[in-house]
Amino acid sequence: MLRWIRRLGALAVLLLAACAAQERRAPTVVIVAPPEGAAFEAGEAIPIAVSAASSAGVARVELWLDGALVASEQRSEPPIAFTARFAYRPTREGALLFQAFAVDAQGRRSAPAVLRVRYGAAATPTPNLAVVTTVVVGERGCRQAALFVQDVTVPDGTPIRAGTVFTKTWRMRNVSTCDWGLGYMLVHESDTPLGLVSRVNVPPTPSNGVVDISVPMRAPDQPGVYTSTWRLQDPQGQWFGNRVFVVIRVP
Repeated sequence: MLRWIRRLGALAVLLLAACAAQERRAPTVVIVAPPEGAAFEAGEAIPIAVSAASSAGVARVELWLDGALVASEQRSEPPIAFTARFAYRPTREGALLFQAFAVDAQGRRSAPAVLRVRYGAAATPTPNLAVVTTVVVGERGCRQAALFVQDVTVPDGTPIRAGTVFTKTWRMRNVSTCDWGLGYMLVHESDTPLGLVSRVNVPPTPSNGVVDISVPMRAPDQPGVYTSTWRLQDPQGQWFGNRVFVVIRVP
């Protein structure tokens, strides 16, 4: 009997340690748009979307430039996840390095998400769509781009039981100068690989058409808040378009 009591005691210590580790987990943050390396003309505001998640609730998202805080968004009732949107007009031209941080309800800060863009004289102007999406040149000179439209299923912060299989669907618009045919894929890019597969085929979509793209996923076995980030690839393997992501909470 004493042996079993000791074993139960040791198990309780392990469970408490696991819970404490979960509670100590820092929030996560990702810069959804604009894409890395985007270029902007002098005088225009740069639209920056920053998504954050935390099991303790996200209290604040901060945007920094040149080591100084330039914008922030706070929530009086911290949600599990939210996306902050900034329209920031820099006061200098050239290469800019932004950092984004998330702060949770317990005061813990995330590691920084980093974004490099070109602004003003040092920038090569890109089409208007480039302020919200990556534009790359594909076959036959096609200027490939894509815009996130909406989450069709599983809104950010949705609670899902451990081990549950679910389907995440994003709606996107083809703003390329060509149709999307065979070989276009949505691919896992970063953060937790929740997908049962690492890539899925994109249904054929005409230029300026809208398409729903679905990925089968599975919730992790351990409690926590998880983010998975995905992005489009053309048949040559080039990344393009807005990043899309899913944020779930495993109770």
